[in-house]
Amino acid sequence: MDHRRDPSPASHTFTLAEVNQEHTVYLVEVEDEDELAEWLARHHAELFEQELNGWYTDPALWPRDRSLEKLQEWCSFELHTVVVDAGESPLQDDESED
Repeated sequence: MDHRRDPSPASHTFTLAEVNQEHTVYLVEVEDEDELAEWLARHHAELFEQELNGWYTDPALWPRDRSLEKLQEWCSFELHTVVVDAGESPLQDDESED
């Protein structure tokens, strides 16, 4: 997990368990594993950068190899074709300018 090291003097190396405590969920328009693989092939660069940006906002600290293969080595993917909103509040975009 060298890529997750904090560059500050009080460096903390994250364990895999710590990294896997919180997952990001992406809603994408795919119906099966083949479509997911195709989607990842087309969008892996932007997805990888979003994930890295969640750890460090300075791209100079990101690993140089941001290939699909490296993304698949570092991240796991699950396909779920059904998402249920069980909340009572309407959905809101927390990044919306409105």
